[in-house]
Amino acid sequence: MTNEQNADTWITDWEYSERYPVYTRANAGEVLPDPSSPLNVSLVWNKGLNIGWREGYVEHLGTHLASELDEVMPETLGNFGGYHFTNFSATELNGARLPGMTVPEWNRLWVGDHPDLPDYVEKPGHANAELTARLAEKSAWALTTDEFPEAEQTKRRADQARANRPDLSTLSDQQLVDHARSFVPDLIFCYAYHPVTTTLSTVGPAVAGALLASIGEADKLGDLLSGLGGVDSAAPSFALWDMGRLVASSEELTSLFDNGLATLLDSVDASGSPDAKQFRTDFDDFLYKYGSRAPNEWDIRSDSWESKPVLALLAINGMRLSPDSSNPELIRERNETKRIALTAELAAKMPDEATRQSFLDAAKSITRFMPWRERTKTACVKVMGEMRTALYELGHRMVARGVMEDHHDVTMLLADELDAFAADPESFTETIAQRREQYLALFDLEPPFFLFEPLPLSQWPKRTEHKAEIAVPGDSLAGVSGAPGVSRGRARILHDPYEAEHLEEGDIIIAPQTDPAWTPLFDFAGGVVVNVGSTITHSSIVCRELGIPCAVSVQDATARIPDGAMIEVDGNTGTVTVL
Repeated sequence: MTNEQNADTWITDWEYSERYPVYTRANAGEVLPDPSSPLNVSLVWNKGLNIGWREGYVEHLGTHLASELDEVMPETLGNFGGYHFTNFSATELNGARLPGMTVPEWNRLWVGDHPDLPDYVEKPGHANAELTARLAEKSAWALTTDEFPEAEQTKRRADQARANRPDLSTLSDQQLVDHARSFVPDLIFCYAYHPVTTTLSTVGPAVAGALLASIGEADKLGDLLSGLGGVDSAAPSFALWDMGRLVASSEELTSLFDNGLATLLDSVDASGSPDAKQFRTDFDDFLYKYGSRAPNEWDIRSDSWESKPVLALLAINGMRLSPDSSNPELIRERNETKRIALTAELAAKMPDEATRQSFLDAAKSITRFMPWRERTKTACVKVMGEMRTALYELGHRMVARGVMEDHHDVTMLLADELDAFAADPESFTETIAQRREQYLALFDLEPPFFLFEPLPLSQWPKRTEHKAEIAVPGDSLAGVSGAPGVSRGRARILHDPYEAEHLEEGDIIIAPQTDPAWTPLFDFAGGVVVNVGSTITHSSIVCRELGIPCAVSVQDATARIPDGAMIEVDGNTGTVTVL
């Protein structure tokens, strides 16, 4: 062990905030389920995304004053033991200041009903009448606007970054470093609007939910969040489905897939038939548009679909065997038709014209801000994809030179070491090897869902030591409704989407959490259950879009539900029953 780390700290650990002392893995655990690599923490997050987060809260949304968040290391999050945490105390200011919202309601909205959810204790300065008045104007705007040009601008900026990718093989080592670093301003810009879309995406559901409760129809809210259209994180599923249909209709492509995926693309290229050429064209187009997506995609260490296409091929392999009735676009259209009809039906039940219009405004806002939230998130991921591609090129060169064993290990560097590394890579060989060993050891730590005070890493529980009580037939596990509907099927425990080779049509995915790289698996799943999450997290949004029952915040689901057990998922209540 080097002097960079002792048993209680890691090289990217933040200073624990005294002003905002409660941290949580909620949302952070979905975005970054694994320890974040040193370069990802120090470059992507510390210098990019987190600065944009502060800008969004202070300048674009107005939930926080400039004096309430540090300019260099804003307290919107924290990183301990390599694991990202959202600063729970800092985000409570959103609930204290958003009009019509209380802090307990805000906390439950994005944390769910976690047993360790702390009681809110109001502190001086939390309430701010001036900020609330401005937020009231923004909330009113969110209920009526049809346009959010800034969200579209994040997409254009990310698309431009991809379109302008140079021939990386012609760049020097230092130029690769400079190219990767050049995207930091794009990250700041794109992420600055993500807290805006995330926060304002709660306005429509909050208003609609309150009005539905007033007429005894509170259980209908989930259906109003379904079939929205334009959800960027669901878009890859539609493209993958079309390729699956192409394979299913082609004897040649079916035969190639039957022979296995290991050398599939080589076989497609060698064929030269019209079907093979069409498949390759479609697949290359898919990788160009969506290749930046990946399991654990918010860490540049993680492979993307572009660098490791096997996950996309696995999804196509499953979809080619699915019945036509599983077409995600048809399901979305069916849900959209149902949502539109239900909206009109519920509006007619409102007691007066003013209330009816308020409900219709809220319902429309849902169809705008939920997709815009996914759009700003997707833009950030696409920009990160360009950073990843440049750094992987550098990593591959270093493997060839014997500096490191694995090209991913370029992310064992810290941001401020990049220039020195480009100048003299060999001097970092021992450091990279030591850090990699220490970094991989962090995966056995089980980060607390809440941190209420600094906790030395030596006191964190080990995953290998965690034993949850296995559920038996008749047991019900309580969670939170993510997407409506009830489904029965075989439980398939997946800790990584690459484990999906044996996932069959109608199986219910049980996962720690999901990011958009899991989305193609949803197309042929009967339901989704995740350990953490809320009604506005990825698994919930995409499942509603695809019409799949989803239960979130089902604590220890992956440890308690036996793999292969027949279970029932009630997405209306968030309950999972072992049958």
